[in-house]
Amino acid sequence: MDGIKVTAKTTWVWTDLAEQKNPNHSRSGDPIWPHFQKNAPKEWLDQGLIQDAEDVVKEGQTTIFDFM
Repeated sequence: MDGIKVTAKTTWVWTDLAEQKNPNHSRSGDPIWPHFQKNAPKEWLDQGLIQDAEDVVKEGQTTIFDFM
């Protein structure tokens, strides 16, 4: 990693691509590792492995977090 970080508006979550590449540790829409949830390596964003949680299109049941 080159050390450049990007800051999320909310938190970073894994993308479908991350889940495809590493299904044992990355599930699409789930928060990334706790120590990177707000500031993550820029290369992950550039590679399409992470996205801001507010950009995730959710399907299914509403949760309490949808109202916060």
